[in-house]
Amino acid sequence: MKYLSMQIKRVCRAFPAILLTALILAGALGLLAYLQTVSASESEENQKITLALVGDTDDSYLGLGIDLLRAMDSSRFTCTLIEMSEEDAVDALERQEIYGYLRIPDNFIESVVYGENAKVTYVAGTSQYGIGVLLARELADCVSILLTETQSGIYAFRSFSEQQGADGDLWSDIYDMNMRYFQYVLPRAELYDIDTPDSSPVISVQGYYVCAALLMFSLFLGASGGSLFIRGDYSLHRMLAVRGTGAVQQVLAEYVSCCFLLFLNYVVMASAFLLFFTGEDNLIPELEGASGMYLVRLVISFSLLLPAAGALLYFLFQCARSLISGMILTFLCVIGLGYISGCFYPLSFFPEEIQRAASVLPTGILMEYMQDVLLGRSSGLPVLLSVVWIVLFVACACLIRRRRISG
Repeated sequence: MKYLSMQIKRVCRAFPAILLTALILAGALGLLAYLQTVSASESEENQKITLALVGDTDDSYLGLGIDLLRAMDSSRFTCTLIEMSEEDAVDALERQEIYGYLRIPDNFIESVVYGENAKVTYVAGTSQYGIGVLLARELADCVSILLTETQSGIYAFRSFSEQQGADGDLWSDIYDMNMRYFQYVLPRAELYDIDTPDSSPVISVQGYYVCAALLMFSLFLGASGGSLFIRGDYSLHRMLAVRGTGAVQQVLAEYVSCCFLLFLNYVVMASAFLLFFTGEDNLIPELEGASGMYLVRLVISFSLLLPAAGALLYFLFQCARSLISGMILTFLCVIGLGYISGCFYPLSFFPEEIQRAASVLPTGILMEYMQDVLLGRSSGLPVLLSVVWIVLFVACACLIRRRRISG
């Protein structure tokens, strides 16, 4: 207990300087979260996908189709079509002013009428590969499928009618079929409803980045508190071991003091959280109309972050033999784990292999736990996995300390 009290006193003496560093980190991470939120909101609500049309667009039927898309099709809310030459389109694509362009071949309408189906080429930039490019490609695929399937239906009808010996002019029937296709294709957005089941709520962008900022803030404290726990000389620890305070007792005392350091910073951060997010005009949709007591319970629930983050940081500290190497190791590990776990980009952007790996990493588990708490879902499995990681990190730290003492 004497060793534990000594470590707690060291943490309390160093806390003011560490708090200043923590506040700077909190401000930087808060600004990052705000910019990410604003950027996501603008990209979702205010921006459209801009596509250029290149080639022969003078045909009256093609021009009529383009005007129809601009005026009546539901894609007009998400996509803007502009006409330009291919040289201008290439320049605009290099300047990232458009997401891509469609190269329409000569006599395109004639090829469609006679079943030759000349291909429209979609050209996308190589330097930008984001959600806009994916949506543009999806839109191009949809147009291709709609054109091919409707054309196939019309030709199949005509061929079947002729095989069955239909007499008379079929053009009026084909015209009626075209008009029916228009009635189905143009209002296609009204053919289905989007429903998110209440049993599977989805976290908002604001709530997601609040969880990510909280996690990264706690982990980056390793950069400010590492000097308290990274050791190059273990003479004192060998003396303590001789007097009965073995490796396990030393590690547990230092681990508790590391968690206490995180707790002191968490108290300051939680106070700012309660002050900032209490009120009706809440920036986080999950907290709209939340009472002060609910926010207090939320802060208490988030406190599982402290022992898990403390165990990870303390283990990294014990792996280093000098302050500089320990700081570099902690920084690189925190950045790498945070990136893989979706703290900088949403985890859904990554391949499935990385998503599965993130689900068993300590940072990924903590992200899942905080999102479950924010959404009010059951979080039994993340808690269990967090406890497993805490025990594993502390046990590994004990083995490292025992080897350092005996060596």
